[in-house]
Amino acid sequence: MAIFEGSAVALVLPMNEDGSIDYDGFRRQVKRMIDGGVKALLVNGTTGETATIHIDDEFELLDITLEMSRGSDVKVIAGAGSNDTATALKKAKYAKEKGADAILVVTPYYNKTSQRGLITHYTTIADTVDIPMILYNVPGRTGVKIDVNTVATLAKHKNIVAMKDATDNIAYAMEVLAKTQGMDFDLYSGCDDNILPFICAGGKGVISVLSNIYPRQTELLVQLALKGDLPRAQELAYALEPVSRYLFADINPIMPKAALARMGICKPTLRLPLIETTEENKKLLFDAMDAFEKLGL
Repeated sequence: MAIFEGSAVALVLPMNEDGSIDYDGFRRQVKRMIDGGVKALLVNGTTGETATIHIDDEFELLDITLEMSRGSDVKVIAGAGSNDTATALKKAKYAKEKGADAILVVTPYYNKTSQRGLITHYTTIADTVDIPMILYNVPGRTGVKIDVNTVATLAKHKNIVAMKDATDNIAYAMEVLAKTQGMDFDLYSGCDDNILPFICAGGKGVISVLSNIYPRQTELLVQLALKGDLPRAQELAYALEPVSRYLFADINPIMPKAALARMGICKPTLRLPLIETTEENKKLLFDAMDAFEKLGL
């Protein structure tokens, strides 16, 4: 059984002007996502600026997300990554204790490791904490790519059940899908610009930044693709493409926060070293949003 089939939102973390966490804004965003029909909530991911918040803040945000999703069918995935295996284990144990549906574990960054080290890192967590794990492959941020054969090895573990692939490389995804055929292992896109081809290749959905802005439309696109309704999926994918592109005109989550600030949902505040984007980038994104919204999709 897949953890979810559809769209999961990588939750933005609203902040006050002084850089403190805007918990009320976070609750508003979680409610928007649940009301918008997403299948899962990813809390404490990259889009949630976990690199600049304390682990105790991560735990509080997970608690809020679990509380707000209670009674719904929406799954909760807890970010549990670290470049320190002991810290990742601490996060994984907390997620299991509190009742999260799964954990997302990024490859160790900065100190990095070898492919053998990746296998040891992931299996240490999976052996210790009995919770479904999603590998997170994002070499553009970490400097480490999970080799296809490493994925296939890890997929044999009963607790390692999926991967978020943010390589934006369909050929890589195809090779992973081919090597894990017949295994209880799923693939999710980590790139909003390749949702349609990724799902056509065999992916089960997306862990999305775009959902923060348009949860209903992102979920609809995924479901149309999963059901094989390609004409309607193509129409929606092409309409969303400019928004998806300009959401990454600056370092994520700078642009999503700019969009949400324009929508009156939260402030555009970020923690240093991230800073607000340029007026030129805002215009590109806002014009793309206006054009999409005029379509009424």
